[in-house]
Amino acid sequence: MYSIKSYTGLLLLLLFAACEKETNIDIANRPAQLVVLGELNQLDNGLVNLSTSVFSTVNSGFTDVEDAQVSLFDQHNSLIEKYTYKGKGNYTGKPGITSQSYKLTVDYKGKTYEGMTAIPSAFQLDVKDLEADYIDVGINDLSPETNNYIFELLARNYSVDRYYITQGQKVKVNSEAELLDQLSHNPGLQVGRDTTFSPESRKILISTIDTRTENAKYNELRDLSGRIFLRDKTFNGGGTTLEIRFHETEFKTENMQITLSVKSVTPEYFNYLYAMDLQQAKSTTGSLDVPLKGNMNNALGIFGGCYIQRIIVKK
Repeated sequence: MYSIKSYTGLLLLLLFAACEKETNIDIANRPAQLVVLGELNQLDNGLVNLSTSVFSTVNSGFTDVEDAQVSLFDQHNSLIEKYTYKGKGNYTGKPGITSQSYKLTVDYKGKTYEGMTAIPSAFQLDVKDLEADYIDVGINDLSPETNNYIFELLARNYSVDRYYITQGQKVKVNSEAELLDQLSHNPGLQVGRDTTFSPESRKILISTIDTRTENAKYNELRDLSGRIFLRDKTFNGGGTTLEIRFHETEFKTENMQITLSVKSVTPEYFNYLYAMDLQQAKSTTGSLDVPLKGNMNNALGIFGGCYIQRIIVKK
C-alpha cells in the first residue's frame, strides 16, 4: 500500500505537468488535495493510507496525514468502527465480510470525504502445475456476478538461524549441513531453527500470453508486469486456468518464500489498479493519457474492496 502511495503521488505530479504543455505551471502553488488509498478484504486488517497531493521538499515526499478521523460504516450506514492510526499515514481496522457493502468516511480539516465499496463473493483457487518458469493457476468462479481478478506473485526473503541446545543454551551453527552433522554424532540432541521473514514483500515480474487478459489485450503490460488483470467474461460462474510466466531464476533463489496472491476486486478498484500499471508503463515513453478515476468524493484515490486467496508455492 505504501509503495502504491509513492507511485500515485509521483504520477499526480506527472499528470499535472502533462496538462499544460505550452504554459508554465507552478505545481507547488496548487491547493493540496487529500489522497486516499484504501483496501478492505476478508483476510487482512483494513488499511487506509492518507496523504496530500503536494510534494514536500522538507519531508522529501508527499506529506502523510496524521490527524484525520477514519470511520467504517456498514451497508445500513451504521458505524462499525473508527480506524486506529499506526504511523506513516496508515490507519487500520478489522477485516471485512464477504458480499457486504461498506462506506468509508474521512474527516479532515473540517471536511468529510466518502467512498463506497463492497467485498465480492468467494472463489476457489488452486495450483494445477508449477514448473521452473511458469505456473498454471486454476480459478473456480462460484458466483454468477461479474468478477474481476488480479494475479500477483509475491516474494519475501527470510533468514534461518540454526542451533542445537546444550546445557539449556542455544549454540548457533552456520549451515544446515553443520546442524545435521551435530545430530548424526548425537541423535538425541535437541535442534531447532528460527526463521525470520522480511517485513515487506516484492512483486515478481510476471507475464502471460492469454488473450483474455487486459495485459495481452492492450500489449503494454504483456511483458514484465507486476500484476495480471483478468475479467471473468469467458468463465463467469465456472472455472478456468491461467498460465503465468516468470523468470526461472526466481524459484532458484534460496531463502525466499513465494506466494501466489489472487484477488477478486470491485470494478472500480480493478480499473484503478490497471490504470496505475498502464500509466506507469506508458510514462517511460512520455505518454500520459490514462486517467486515474477513483471513488472518493472530493478527494483523489480509491477505497477498494476485494476477496483474496493466497497459496504458498515456494517455501
